[in-house]
Amino acid sequence: MYEDVILKKRTLFFIFSALAILMPVFSLSGLLKPSSEALGVWFQRSGATTVVFAVFAELKASNMLAVFKPSGFVDQTFHSTRDKYLKQVKLYNYIALFLVVLGTVIWGYGDLLINMA
Repeated sequence: MYEDVILKKRTLFFIFSALAILMPVFSLSGLLKPSSEALGVWFQRSGATTVVFAVFAELKASNMLAVFKPSGFVDQTFHSTRDKYLKQVKLYNYIALFLVVLGTVIWGYGDLLINMA
């Protein structure tokens, strides 16, 4: 019961995290970049979509953490699920926070980062 919720949310976490990472990487390819914009500005704009997907990933990580804070009696599988997944879920939460911070930095300073490189 508990494990099913975690596995479902984990799949969505991985999808949103991958999208958050792929947005700035894809923007650097310049495939969809309008010809009138510089690559640095296009990379900077990808930071906004990175933040959006990272926030969704963080929501899924929070949903997974909520499984370990039941509001009543727990099933027999609770303790084994907690022992198996708690460290992973905490790591997912930190990864999502890192992606939010990374997206914010790209959003704010992406054009400068490209110009410096």
